[in-house]
Amino acid sequence: MTITKLLIASAIIAISQTAFAAEHQQGEQLYKVYCDACHGMSGGMDMSKRVAPPIAAVRMHYIGYYRDEDSFVNAVSGWVEKQDPNRSLMRGAIRRFNLMPPVAIKNEDARKIARYIYAGNLQKPAGMEEHVLQQHKKAGMN
Repeated sequence: MTITKLLIASAIIAISQTAFAAEHQQGEQLYKVYCDACHGMSGGMDMSKRVAPPIAAVRMHYIGYYRDEDSFVNAVSGWVEKQDPNRSLMRGAIRRFNLMPPVAIKNEDARKIARYIYAGNLQKPAGMEEHVLQQHKKAGMN
């Protein structure tokens, strides 16, 4: 009986990990389609060559305020649904780049992207740590 329970528990864990990996991969692919052109690596940390802040910087700002995954996903997907400068945690980015234009995306897909961003396996442009220290006076980016 114990072996059966152990096998069932192992199967559930394996299925859960597979589902998480699949959703993470979907989120990454959706990010590449909808977000990477503006929030990706192009332009590095030269803000005159960028059209939006790097996604790693967006994550850094939002993860500091929305620490648990559900609140982070709600905040980021909510922003994608309706950009409201009064709710922004990146007012400097809005001053520099203007308000993010509306994105035609299903909420379900925006939530997958937000979960991918929350997971934190993101590229950071060279010089981002220095930029954060100089501009924001804080270190310890995740």
